[in-house]
Amino acid sequence: MVTARNIFSADGQMLLSSDTSVTESYVRRLHELGVYAIYVHNPFFEDVEIPVVISEDTRIASVQTVKRGFEVLRNKRSDLDLDDIQQAARRIVTEILRNRQALIHLTEIRTHDDYTFAHSVDVCTLAVLVAVQLGYAENRLHELAIGSLLHDIGKIRIDEELLKKPTRLNDDEMAVMRAHTLFGFEILRNQKGELSFPSIHIALQHHEKYDGTGYPRGLKRDEIHEFSRIVSVVDVYDAITSDRPYRKALLPHEAHELMVVSANQHFDPKLLTIFLDKIAVYPVGTVVRLTTGDIGVVIFVAPDMQARPTVRLIMDKHRRLYPGVTKLDMRNHLTIFVDQVVDGKKLFNLI
Repeated sequence: MVTARNIFSADGQMLLSSDTSVTESYVRRLHELGVYAIYVHNPFFEDVEIPVVISEDTRIASVQTVKRGFEVLRNKRSDLDLDDIQQAARRIVTEILRNRQALIHLTEIRTHDDYTFAHSVDVCTLAVLVAVQLGYAENRLHELAIGSLLHDIGKIRIDEELLKKPTRLNDDEMAVMRAHTLFGFEILRNQKGELSFPSIHIALQHHEKYDGTGYPRGLKRDEIHEFSRIVSVVDVYDAITSDRPYRKALLPHEAHELMVVSANQHFDPKLLTIFLDKIAVYPVGTVVRLTTGDIGVVIFVAPDMQARPTVRLIMDKHRRLYPGVTKLDMRNHLTIFVDQVVDGKKLFNLI
């Protein structure tokens, strides 16, 4: 196998560059460093480009900024460097405004070690994308971005063993974990520098639910600031589509269904609809089996018809490889549907 993307550590250091042949010793060393999955070239869709809303450089730099800020506060070395956070927020907002029409294709691989920091950057990206659709002015986008990057800052007061526990939390542990919202609010309120009221309250309110069953205060509907209602939606979505020590990630179409079921209960239905309209149900690169029995890879998703992607067919229903390049635009074949998403290992074994 040959790497298809640069591979970075949780600290943002490059471990392997793209187009590097993968050896057994590389695999062992990557495991030791907490990297459990990588992108590799695939001859069946070598030319497929996965769209991005923010660049790899911006994402890596933002993750490093958040990690640095969290660690400074955890070790009580100094106050948070708000200039760094604001710069990261501005960079994310600028790139999203440039790519505002793009769909999100959730294809990032993250290690367990950098989850909190990568999650913060992902939540910021998704929240700003929603706010752009709502017509927010740029200064409000910056406020939302800063608060989103710092929404989990209260976790610095939670024991790391609890944060990384490989099994589900019991009731007592969950009570401790829930306190991170109160801790985060207190930390941000006491920071030197300018943080707006709505930005600070994201840390406090991002686990409140639309029907009033959330925490820490059981707020409902418009009692929850709109910034926090946005972050509530994207925070849950990013969490359930990420691998965690105690469970595998849901695929985007599975997460989509779960979120829709929770509309009007956990989430503001208007904001949820706007968000889901910007998330690819079958991201580019997803291997799917169609109702015809054919297996192919998604190579294009139209924003207005997400459930009907364009698929490059690889195998027919008899598991015979298609000769050459055969595309099926499902927008032009309305009687054909995606039957299921095919695990990459299964496809590899079939080939």
